[in-house]
Amino acid sequence: MESPFSHRFNTNYIPSDEEIQFIKGDLVSHAQELARIDERIRELAAQRDQIKAYIDSHKALISHPRRLPPDIVREIFVACLPSDRNAVMSAQEAPLLLCRICSAWRTIALSTPRLWASLHVPSSYVIAKEARTPAVIEWLQRSAACPISLSVTVGDTWHEPSSVSALLAALANFSARWRHVEFQRLPPESVEQLTEIRPLKLESFKFTGWISSLRAVGMLNVPSLRVVTLYSRGAEPIDDIVLTMPLVWDQLTHLTLQCNGEHRGVLIANVVAILDRCTRLISFQVSLRKNDSEIDSTSGPVLQPVLETLIMTEGSLAPQSLRHLVDHVSMPQLRRFHFAASTTRTDSLSLTALVAGSPLIEDLGNLYLPSLSAESIPETLRSLSHLTRLSVTDAHFWASPSTNLARLLHLLTPRRDLGAAVLCPVLQELLIRHCGDLQQFTLDAFIQGRKEFTPAFRRLQFHNPMDPDIVSEEQRRSYLSQGLDISIVHDESGLKPSTPWTDLAEGNQ
Repeated sequence: MESPFSHRFNTNYIPSDEEIQFIKGDLVSHAQELARIDERIRELAAQRDQIKAYIDSHKALISHPRRLPPDIVREIFVACLPSDRNAVMSAQEAPLLLCRICSAWRTIALSTPRLWASLHVPSSYVIAKEARTPAVIEWLQRSAACPISLSVTVGDTWHEPSSVSALLAALANFSARWRHVEFQRLPPESVEQLTEIRPLKLESFKFTGWISSLRAVGMLNVPSLRVVTLYSRGAEPIDDIVLTMPLVWDQLTHLTLQCNGEHRGVLIANVVAILDRCTRLISFQVSLRKNDSEIDSTSGPVLQPVLETLIMTEGSLAPQSLRHLVDHVSMPQLRRFHFAASTTRTDSLSLTALVAGSPLIEDLGNLYLPSLSAESIPETLRSLSHLTRLSVTDAHFWASPSTNLARLLHLLTPRRDLGAAVLCPVLQELLIRHCGDLQQFTLDAFIQGRKEFTPAFRRLQFHNPMDPDIVSEEQRRSYLSQGLDISIVHDESGLKPSTPWTDLAEGNQ
């Protein structure tokens, strides 16, 4: 709009009294017009909102989700449940979250038993209010006839024993439908409540705490039990307890025995004894006892026809212990083998016999390179034709240069030499812990050789290397564009939550 004062805009000009009167009179009509336009805008905005609400409401009536059959909605709801843990009593997650959307969804959710067939029960939260134990009961009642998955945690906060006892008694009323159960930090007096329970549908049992109290627990003796995981927090050696438990050993398919001290682990002789009892094992993870020198020369041959995973951690596997294991246990289907080798002995461990008896190994882990005898490494690698993942630990930082790792990389580097066979031809991943002073040309030759001759090789990881820039960021980006992921990982100080309840806000529970 034109104004007789447009040439005075954005200047320091001061109007005269006559000009001020003129401007005031001129603005009256324009202010009235502006008010009229604003009122019209408000009317149009209100009209727009009405039309939009009309359209949105009618679109909602004909929306595809509204027309989904209840059976499809139920399947979608079930897919919303956590896949790696039990559901929690929190409005932030399914199934409670689904009950807060609309009445139709609430009706469907409450009538879908599978949504309520798993529950994590933190005693510190449930016992804090009287109304929460009945809520747990109501939750499980909604699961109808579905098998139940439970995880129960007794927190560090002190509670009246009668309160914990009442909670366990309420859960025990549903024991006929227990399929997967887990108990954490359950006091011995509470374990006594479990002695007479025999859930005939129980498939997996996990317990963290003082496992000596489990000797009389009847649920360990049910024939349907296939998976047992025990984390001992007591002072007694774990094998002294486990071997006296009333387990149906020849029915187990997955067994984990862990402890909180390297002197409380399982003797290698008892590892063999357990393998002798468990003829159907598919995976076995066990903490070894440190400085184990007891070898039972009288034990006979043991056949593990379907064992695929054997992981031995915590303590250390001495050469004579490995020989005893290999001599007495046949594992023709073994795919994954991890063990903690002794770091006090060097150039004394050989995996040749193990690989000869278990030629299908695909994942070999935690090899402490200085403990391997130099002459056995080439022969071992030649036999690992199915190996896809290899994890090794180099010497400590002060061991420089890294001759053990350099020797390994040299052997794993494909050559153009005529007739030279590629060792571990299907290797996909190499993980190196505590990498010492490694020559750059050795690493470059390995990477280039693997990229050229074994395209399946896709991951190289350094964990706590002496040189944090062993591979530059620019090199890593370049290799990543070619399909090879090179990463450098340092120890993380953060701890994972001990239960799925840890990170949930109290106000939304």
